[in-house]
Amino acid sequence: MPHQVAVEETAEYVLFEVGPLTCGLRIELVQEIEDDLEITRVHRAPDWVSGVINLRGQLLTIIDLRTKLGLPSAAQKAHHKVVVVKGDEGLMGLLVDSLDDVVTADLADVEAPPSHIEDVPGIFFEAIYKMPTGLAALLDLTQVLAAD
Repeated sequence: MPHQVAVEETAEYVLFEVGPLTCGLRIELVQEIEDDLEITRVHRAPDWVSGVINLRGQLLTIIDLRTKLGLPSAAQKAHHKVVVVKGDEGLMGLLVDSLDDVVTADLADVEAPPSHIEDVPGIFFEAIYKMPTGLAALLDLTQVLAAD
Protein backbone atom coordinates (compact mmCIF):
# COMPACT_ATOMS: atom_id res chain seq x y z
CA MET A 1 0.00 0.00 0.00
CA PRO A 2 1.56 3.37 -0.99
CA HIS A 3 2.40 5.81 1.77
CA GLN A 4 -0.08 8.69 1.80
CA VAL A 5 1.24 12.18 2.54
CA ALA A 6 -1.19 14.14 4.67
CA VAL A 7 -2.24 17.35 2.97
CA GLU A 8 -2.95 20.23 5.32
CA GLU A 9 -6.51 21.37 4.88
CA THR A 10 -6.46 24.09 7.55
CA ALA A 11 -4.07 26.74 8.79
CA GLU A 12 -4.04 28.88 11.92
CA TYR A 13 -3.87 32.66 11.62
CA VAL A 14 -3.53 35.45 14.18
CA LEU A 15 -6.01 38.18 13.19
CA PHE A 16 -5.69 41.88 14.05
CA GLU A 17 -7.05 45.25 12.95
CA VAL A 18 -5.03 47.80 10.98
CA GLY A 19 -7.16 50.80 10.09
CA PRO A 20 -10.12 49.55 8.02
CA LEU A 21 -8.49 46.14 7.41
CA THR A 22 -8.69 42.87 9.26
CA CYS A 23 -5.24 41.38 8.68
CA GLY A 24 -3.74 38.05 9.56
CA LEU A 25 -0.44 36.22 9.81
CA ARG A 26 0.25 32.49 9.92
CA ILE A 27 0.55 31.60 13.58
CA GLU A 28 4.01 30.07 13.15
CA LEU A 29 5.35 33.54 12.18
CA VAL A 30 4.11 35.13 15.42
CA GLN A 31 6.39 34.92 18.46
CA GLU A 32 4.11 36.77 20.88
CA ILE A 33 1.78 39.73 21.36
CA GLU A 34 2.78 42.63 23.59
CA ASP A 35 0.87 45.72 24.61
CA ASP A 36 1.61 49.10 26.11
CA LEU A 37 5.36 48.87 25.59
CA GLU A 38 7.29 52.11 25.50
CA ILE A 39 8.45 52.78 21.94
CA THR A 40 11.61 54.86 21.63
CA ARG A 41 11.75 56.99 18.48
CA VAL A 42 14.72 56.52 16.16
CA HIS A 43 16.05 59.58 14.31
CA ARG A 44 16.38 59.35 10.52
CA ALA A 45 14.44 56.09 10.39
CA PRO A 46 11.95 55.56 7.55
CA ASP A 47 8.51 57.02 8.33
CA TRP A 48 7.06 53.51 8.71
CA VAL A 49 9.44 52.72 11.60
CA SER A 50 7.78 53.79 14.87
CA GLY A 51 10.98 53.18 16.82
CA VAL A 52 12.41 50.41 18.96
CA ILE A 53 11.35 48.58 22.10
CA ASN A 54 13.37 46.72 24.68
CA LEU A 55 11.85 43.27 24.97
CA ARG A 56 13.56 41.41 27.81
CA GLY A 57 16.94 42.92 26.93
CA GLN A 58 16.58 42.59 23.14
CA LEU A 59 16.01 45.69 20.97
CA LEU A 60 13.26 45.18 18.40
CA THR A 61 12.43 47.50 15.52
CA ILE A 62 8.73 48.41 15.49
CA ILE A 63 7.01 48.88 12.13
CA ASP A 64 3.86 51.02 12.06
CA LEU A 65 1.73 48.76 9.89
CA ARG A 66 -0.69 51.57 8.98
CA THR A 67 2.12 53.70 7.55
CA LYS A 68 3.84 50.75 5.86
CA LEU A 69 0.61 49.81 4.07
CA GLY A 70 -0.05 53.43 3.05
CA LEU A 71 -3.08 53.86 5.32
CA PRO A 72 -3.80 57.07 7.24
CA SER A 73 -1.93 57.06 10.53
CA ALA A 74 -3.94 57.00 13.73
CA ALA A 75 -3.45 59.46 16.53
CA GLN A 76 -0.97 57.82 18.88
CA LYS A 77 -3.19 55.87 21.22
CA ALA A 78 -2.44 55.21 24.84
CA HIS A 79 -2.90 51.51 24.16
CA HIS A 80 -1.45 49.70 21.22
CA LYS A 81 -0.57 46.13 20.40
CA VAL A 82 2.75 44.93 19.07
CA VAL A 83 2.74 41.64 17.18
CA VAL A 84 6.28 40.25 17.56
CA VAL A 85 7.15 38.34 14.40
CA LYS A 86 10.01 36.14 13.24
CA GLY A 87 11.50 37.67 10.10
CA ASP A 88 14.61 36.72 8.14
CA GLU A 89 16.59 39.31 10.12
CA GLY A 90 15.33 38.10 13.51
CA LEU A 91 12.48 39.37 15.67
CA MET A 92 10.62 42.57 14.75
CA GLY A 93 7.41 44.16 15.95
CA LEU A 94 4.33 45.21 14.01
CA LEU A 95 2.29 48.02 15.54
CA VAL A 96 -1.42 47.21 15.06
CA ASP A 97 -4.63 48.86 16.22
CA SER A 98 -6.10 45.89 18.06
CA LEU A 99 -5.90 42.13 18.30
CA ASP A 100 -8.85 40.06 17.11
CA ASP A 101 -8.43 36.33 17.51
CA VAL A 102 -6.62 33.19 16.45
CA VAL A 103 -8.64 31.32 13.85
CA THR A 104 -8.33 27.99 12.12
CA ALA A 105 -9.01 28.64 8.45
CA ASP A 106 -10.22 26.02 6.02
CA LEU A 107 -7.76 26.40 3.13
CA ALA A 108 -10.70 26.10 0.71
CA ASP A 109 -11.66 29.60 1.97
CA VAL A 110 -8.20 31.06 1.26
CA GLU A 111 -7.70 32.65 -2.16
CA ALA A 112 -5.11 34.70 -4.03
CA PRO A 113 -5.32 38.40 -3.17
CA PRO A 114 -6.71 41.03 -5.54
CA SER A 115 -4.43 43.76 -6.90
CA HIS A 116 -5.55 46.16 -4.13
CA ILE A 117 -7.38 45.86 -0.82
CA GLU A 118 -8.74 49.13 0.64
CA ASP A 119 -6.22 51.07 -1.52
CA VAL A 120 -3.33 48.94 -0.20
CA PRO A 121 -1.23 47.32 -2.98
CA GLY A 122 -1.74 43.56 -3.21
CA ILE A 123 2.03 42.99 -2.97
CA PHE A 124 1.67 43.15 0.85
CA PHE A 125 -0.74 40.20 0.92
CA GLU A 126 -0.20 36.50 0.27
CA ALA A 127 -3.90 35.63 0.33
CA ILE A 128 -7.44 36.56 1.34
CA TYR A 129 -9.33 34.47 3.89
CA LYS A 130 -13.10 34.48 3.35
CA MET A 131 -14.57 34.33 6.85
CA PRO A 132 -18.28 34.07 7.62
CA THR A 133 -18.09 37.65 9.01
CA GLY A 134 -16.03 39.23 6.22
CA LEU A 135 -12.56 39.13 4.70
CA ALA A 136 -9.13 38.93 6.32
CA ALA A 137 -6.10 40.09 4.35
CA LEU A 138 -3.30 37.63 5.05
CA LEU A 139 0.01 39.49 5.10
CA ASP A 140 3.11 38.55 3.16
CA LEU A 141 5.59 39.08 5.98
CA THR A 142 8.60 39.26 3.65
CA GLN A 143 7.05 42.21 1.81
CA VAL A 144 5.90 43.92 5.01
CA LEU A 145 9.40 43.72 6.52
CA ALA A 146 11.19 44.73 3.28
CA ALA A 147 13.15 47.96 3.65
CA ASP A 148 11.90 49.79 0.59
